[in-house]
Amino acid sequence: MPEPAAKTGGASGGRTRVDRRRETTPQRLREAARVVFERDGFHNARLSDISTEAQVGSGTLYNYYRSKHDLLYELMKGISAELTGIAADHISAQQDPARRVREVNRVYINAFRRNAHVLQAVYQARDEDERLKAQWDEVADHFQSRVTRAIAEWQKAGMAYSDLDPRHTAHALTLMVERVVMAWSYEGVEYDAEVLIDTLDKIWIRSLGLTSAAKSEPGTTPRPVTD
Repeated sequence: MPEPAAKTGGASGGRTRVDRRRETTPQRLREAARVVFERDGFHNARLSDISTEAQVGSGTLYNYYRSKHDLLYELMKGISAELTGIAADHISAQQDPARRVREVNRVYINAFRRNAHVLQAVYQARDEDERLKAQWDEVADHFQSRVTRAIAEWQKAGMAYSDLDPRHTAHALTLMVERVVMAWSYEGVEYDAEVLIDTLDKIWIRSLGLTSAAKSEPGTTPRPVTD
């Protein structure tokens, strides 16, 4: 029989050492899972490796998570919040849309790069788990819907080409960024960070015909930003 846990709160009673361990163990397991997924990918990662990395027994791991999918799902919650937490006004504000494009692309790309190998694991596992697929789709839908609305606003304000379909254009541009950053992050394609981000920005700005002025005169053709 294990010895009773030592009390830490005096006569009035307080949390035990076991209580504190129970609070921190899930976090330790998630941190260990991140290390293992980043190192080995999803398919090669093993629960035994995660428990070893977390310095807990396999039985303890199973008290909290039943599978690699469960651990990855929990990890992705935080990453999804980080990616979708980009301020709405970065995309939707009408003033100086070219600057907004540059801002949001840089924030998104940097956040993706910080979490690239966990996102790769999600990409590998998403067809096996509907929860992971939903998380991936949620991030994509977040950006596509915001960009769709922004393009429509910019068109209404006379700052973007009026003959572009907002939804199709938003999907094309956001998927371009996602796919290029995936290749850069974990497929071995080498890019200079500043050149790549600047190039993606210019493709967005020029393809949309975004104007440098706050607003064009009604009925005029927007002048694309070329810098």
